[in-house]
Amino acid sequence: MDTYLRLLKYVAPYWRLVILLFVTVALFASLSGVSLTLIHPFFKIVLYGGSEAASEVVGPDDNPGVAAGDRRAVEGIPLPPVVENLKSRAQSWFEARMYAGDAKRRLTRFCVILIVLFFIKNIFGYLQTYLTEFLEQKILFRVRTDVYAHLQNLPLSFFEKEKTGAIISRLTNDVTRLQGAVIGIGASMVRNGLMTLIGIVVVLAVSWKLSLLTFVVLPINMFLINTIGRRLRRRSLRTQAGMAEMTSVLDESVSGMRVVKAFNMGEYEKDRFRKFNLTYMTQYLKMKLWGALASPTSELLGTFSIVGILWYGGNLVLSGALSPENLLLFVGALIWVVAPVKELSKLNAALQESLACGDRVFALLDIPTEPIRVSGVTETARFDKSIRFENVSFAYAPGRDVLKQVSFDVHPGDITAIVGPSGAGKTTLVDLIPRFYDATSGRILLDGSDIRKLDLESLRSLMGIVTQDVFLFNDTVRNNIAYGMADCSIERVIEAAKAANAHDFISELAMGYDTVIGERGTQLSGGQRQRVSIARAILKDPRILIFDEATSSLDTESEILVQGAIDRLLEGRTTFVIAHRLSTVQNAHKIIVLDDGEVCEYGTHDELIGTRGVYKRLYDLQFGVVT
Repeated sequence: MDTYLRLLKYVAPYWRLVILLFVTVALFASLSGVSLTLIHPFFKIVLYGGSEAASEVVGPDDNPGVAAGDRRAVEGIPLPPVVENLKSRAQSWFEARMYAGDAKRRLTRFCVILIVLFFIKNIFGYLQTYLTEFLEQKILFRVRTDVYAHLQNLPLSFFEKEKTGAIISRLTNDVTRLQGAVIGIGASMVRNGLMTLIGIVVVLAVSWKLSLLTFVVLPINMFLINTIGRRLRRRSLRTQAGMAEMTSVLDESVSGMRVVKAFNMGEYEKDRFRKFNLTYMTQYLKMKLWGALASPTSELLGTFSIVGILWYGGNLVLSGALSPENLLLFVGALIWVVAPVKELSKLNAALQESLACGDRVFALLDIPTEPIRVSGVTETARFDKSIRFENVSFAYAPGRDVLKQVSFDVHPGDITAIVGPSGAGKTTLVDLIPRFYDATSGRILLDGSDIRKLDLESLRSLMGIVTQDVFLFNDTVRNNIAYGMADCSIERVIEAAKAANAHDFISELAMGYDTVIGERGTQLSGGQRQRVSIARAILKDPRILIFDEATSSLDTESEILVQGAIDRLLEGRTTFVIAHRLSTVQNAHKIIVLDDGEVCEYGTHDELIGTRGVYKRLYDLQFGVVT
């Protein structure tokens, strides 16, 4: 129920259109009901010529003693005198116009009325279909937008734990299957509910005894449909989870195709995908198996009811207690009402499938986002004095600290190198500065202010980041360099590219800076992608630069040129440099040596070489120094 109420919130902005839709649906259903009531006058015209005496025709010859008045006494539900009077007047008015003239004129008039009625009804049918589709797409648009916007605000830790394919599946498959959950099902409930109500009123008006046979099966029908619906929702959840797993496997296989081919693992990946595909197919078929039970169950129970009615009603006609045209009207109304009842029985199954997808979508929307703006904080982040780590510890999982009691100061203009063996916590340390993660204990101060109390957007706007895992978008070189700076001139883009030693190879591309470089920049070499990402950071012109193995993919010549450009760029800026290649950090103002998450050494290159500690050992290993 909570899921459905949350979906209704997306309908609220379009309440005027929803009212118009339901009015249209109500008119469509009402006109459908009117067409049903025309069964009686049609047979009256055909059988009796529509004469006034037709209503007084006696029963079969074998029971001539039952008059029409007696017959009416056993047909339908007795009405209050006032209602009976109004009904009598309406009937007299209708018959005076419907049955005027001779039989052929009456039949012609009836056919013209029928054509006009169905023409108007189908106009409303078209309007309800268009309004339903329009509103459903509007709602799906809003849900997709909200889910995507929510994803942008989720912490980095979420994306490291969740599979990409599973996230994509929620945004695409799950959201798409919400279609009809509110508007379509709501409109269908109103339409089919009204049509069912009209049919029930007609059958009650004809004969309450015959109606009892119909209503006996309704509680049984509802119980069976609800049981099927509960099982269907559980199956639907499993089906959507299977789709997410299959999408995740597909995403991994396509993204890692180079590795798959290099290791001749094509057959393994085929078998792996086949397994998940088979699981999804099995869950889907089980879901549809339960869903398919709703319609035949309802129809079978309805068939038993109709057979009983035909037998009992036929006996009433043979005994003269019911007129033939009224039996035809009753049976016609009952057959006519089967379709909306059948549709109503399907709605529960469709609703349960949609709500299962809604559960998954809202479970994603309920994940806490990053605190982009802290309540009560009006001052934006500024950096003029220092960055201070005070006894900072961090753990991805409780009890397993990656950083332990890290403390140091960095002042404006400092180039701080962070080195250490693999797994020492170097990247994790710099990830705490832009708050990709928050420290488990301790604090990081920016000009004396705890960064957890600063506006997150303004904090990150101070920083430019180049990582060893370069990510470029399937866009032009120019747009990748000027990412987030839509109004940036081409001159500034070229200047940044030159500073990153990227201008020459970009100029040689087919369309220069307007060349589309493919998904993740696959049309560029590793070194070229790295230089484009460096140019992107340079163009941002940040106060704080973070380079995580930024030159690791460059050849020796490019590394020398880019390093020289970076050295000139870094003047007056605060920079954190992570490097395994110690040759790139020898000129740093400070070098922090991490080992097992702790700061074990701190100083300049010359000072650390003299201590003959961890830094000296790493240096000797890289340069082949034998001691």
